[in-house]
Amino acid sequence: PKSAYNDNIANPCPFAVYAPAGTVSTVTVAPATASVAKGASKVFTATVAGEGAVSNGVLWSVAGSSAVKAGTKIDENGNLTIASNETNTALTVTATSKQDGTKTGTAAVTVS
Repeated sequence: PKSAYNDNIANPCPFAVYAPAGTVSTVTVAPATASVAKGASKVFTATVAGEGAVSNGVLWSVAGSSAVKAGTKIDENGNLTIASNETNTALTVTATSKQDGTKTGTAAVTVS
């Protein structure tokens, strides 16, 4: 809080309180299944659950039975875009916990 002693300081309370790192138990991707047309997009969300202070941050990835086309990608916000020339008919979207890289959640995507 500001007082007469620190009124001219830009950040009068320059500390943060951190909780000990928690333990991630699961990562869940929603929707769990989706059908997305070639050339279209779909937004996925991830929920990270566990005990203690758990980060909701995830790294997104997309894969198929063969290499996905250059235009098929998922961004850091979970927005999946399917390339108009995608040859895979099924893709897997994966969210990996940034806090615990061994914890992942997946969604099955049918390319239509």
